Amino acid sequence: MTERKRTAANSKHLRVAALRLVELFFPYHSLRLGFLLLITAIFPFTSVKAQLPTDSLKGHYKFDGTLADFSGNGNHIVTGSGTFVNDRFGNLNKALYFDGVSDSLNIPISEFSPISGDFTISFWYKTNSPEIQNLFSSKQYPNDTISNFEIQLSSHNSYYLEYLTQSFFSTFVYWNGSGVGSNAIAEGNPGAFTNNAWCHFAITRAADTLRIYKNHSLYTLSIDNNYGGALGDAVDFIFSSSPHLFRGTIDDMRLYNRSLNQSEIDLLWFENKPFCFTTVKATDAFVQGSNVLVYWEYDATQVSDSILVEYRINNSVWLPAVHTNMAYECYTYINMNYAPGTTIEVRVSDYNDPTLTQSSGAFTVSEYDWEEVTSTLPFNSKDGSGLVSFQNKMWLLGGWDPPHHPPMYTHNEIWSSTDGANWTFETAAPWPARHCAAWLVSDSAIWVIGGDPQSGCLTDVWKSSDGINWIQTTAAIPGFTLRNNPNYSYANGNLFVFGGEQCSGNPLTDVWSSTDGLHWNQLPNAPWLGRGMQINSCVDNNGQIWMLGGSNEGTRRSYNEVWKSSDGISWTLVNESAPWTGRYWHTVAWFDNKMWLMGGMATGIEMNDVWFSEDGITWHELKTTTGNWPAGSRHAQSTTVFDNALWYMCGIATNNAWKIINTSTVGVNEPSGSTIPALKLYPNPALELITLSFNPIHEETHTIRIYDLSGAIIHERYVTSSGATVSVTFDISEFSSGVYIIQINNHPALTTKFIKH
Repeated sequence: MTERKRTAANSKHLRVAALRLVELFFPYHSLRLGFLLLITAIFPFTSVKAQLPTDSLKGHYKFDGTLADFSGNGNHIVTGSGTFVNDRFGNLNKALYFDGVSDSLNIPISEFSPISGDFTISFWYKTNSPEIQNLFSSKQYPNDTISNFEIQLSSHNSYYLEYLTQSFFSTFVYWNGSGVGSNAIAEGNPGAFTNNAWCHFAITRAADTLRIYKNHSLYTLSIDNNYGGALGDAVDFIFSSSPHLFRGTIDDMRLYNRSLNQSEIDLLWFENKPFCFTTVKATDAFVQGSNVLVYWEYDATQVSDSILVEYRINNSVWLPAVHTNMAYECYTYINMNYAPGTTIEVRVSDYNDPTLTQSSGAFTVSEYDWEEVTSTLPFNSKDGSGLVSFQNKMWLLGGWDPPHHPPMYTHNEIWSSTDGANWTFETAAPWPARHCAAWLVSDSAIWVIGGDPQSGCLTDVWKSSDGINWIQTTAAIPGFTLRNNPNYSYANGNLFVFGGEQCSGNPLTDVWSSTDGLHWNQLPNAPWLGRGMQINSCVDNNGQIWMLGGSNEGTRRSYNEVWKSSDGISWTLVNESAPWTGRYWHTVAWFDNKMWLMGGMATGIEMNDVWFSEDGITWHELKTTTGNWPAGSRHAQSTTVFDNALWYMCGIATNNAWKIINTSTVGVNEPSGSTIPALKLYPNPALELITLSFNPIHEETHTIRIYDLSGAIIHERYVTSSGATVSVTFDISEFSSGVYIIQINNHPALTTKFIKH
């Protein structure tokens, strides 16, 4: 051991011993903090920072406005195309974007033409394309199956394509063949790394063993990962080759002619990022009262043994979090007992080097919560059922419920409920059994249009003015292609059916509209790639139709795009890549002035997440740690808006009913006992004036604050109570339209929300 390392080690041991004594004698965090700072000054830690691996590096491409090789070997890329864009740290023109049409790179490294012996390929990428994409290729021509080598995203082999169409590999590596047999390795996390987030990829070979790492985690491999022979042919190594070109961005590509180990791959992952938060994101919106685990990873070669963990509320001052300040303790808890709309952010820093710091981003306290309505519904578990709100009732229509109703396991039952817990069987409808139809409600009727392959991919149209008696407006829409899983909406006096796929599996982009269900007009084809499988409808208060995600039965390749249209003719791509994973058989809705996306399947993986957005651009994921949450995942569930709640029920293996409520509009949870503070606000929504009334508990002077949803205080007033009830009127005529939080004396029970029109 060198003298420098020995001194650092001795200092570290003394610091740890001293810190243990502080923890023992000063159990309270506020008392410990000053002593920790003193110990840091007395026993400074000397860090010996590990270097990124450079030996055996044959090509290093930073994409810093050039295609130069920074390995020192002169393997500059001279044949290639792409557009320089921001890198993973936000630096301008430090990464390369590929259009998926013609952009590619020829990498002239002789050691990779072909590859013999050990190697490592490391690079960062982000994409939201669900299609097969060639990352690295070594072959004579696009369909070469002899002495070839290829690394793909979102690939598959013939078994998975034919028998398990829901299962696709995220990374697929094959050699000396077509990729449909042996000589291949794969990791199966489909959709997890194609959501337009930066991902680090590394593939290595040591002797005859190939391994795949994603975000510095080694994956359990499928198929076969043993091969020691030559990989590829005597040609340039190609990134983004025909016929499956890459669409997305790459950053910091390194190619070695040796195998890197786990610790070296860790170094690449943590480059310029000493900490990495794993359990919270800036998109998280936690139910009030959640106790949130904030967990992070860190690079021990950069970070000393002592860290500072802080948090802040609504972008105010940073405060010490509950933490031992030892680096090996990689977590803290944040109790979300704040007013809805409050933002919380956590920051971790190295005591010795404050420039080594990372923030979690600000997550929020949500105004929404779950409420269980019933654990057992009086009918079979089913998916693809229509759930609509009509004439002050919820109506449940049809569905798929194997093993019941053979041979196709679909039915035409109609049930109704006024409370979601008690259901009445109304009738068996005259329309043929089906699921995944277009289930719609207009001003005067419930509509059922088309259906699934089990029912023959119908194009019939039915309507009912009472949910019980039905008439058929047409047996088949003229010119309407037989299809499965179409999208649908009722907006601006029109029924719309759009997309889906032919029962033969071909995706569709056609759009149809009707005012009466009898006469239908075919509108121009939509500009989005063909897709369907979005269950139910999302139409906002302005009559805009929203299409969120989607896929096709034949491929199960899922999108996370957000589109909108007011007339079915002009479509706008609002968000090319929302933060949720692309999916299908998910439910959508417009509730509480927001669009919602719930559950579904993400290329074979059943989901249980819930997201909401006011504009389709900024999204929040509703989360909770309270235990009050629908257990398990589900797809093709039934969703509707009814009685000021968003309903979430059914599914193929689920027989319960839940709803999401806005806690500040249905009433604030009040403490028990004799001192319950009454709080009323009216009118709500309001245009010019609101009146707030409450009965004070103990205080004589009251602080009333109004916050916007970013947590900023936009109005503050002090009021002295003169009786059992305090009443205050506010002029909000100058407020911008939107949602606001009002709170009295920082009291959780004296908090509510109002809407300014």
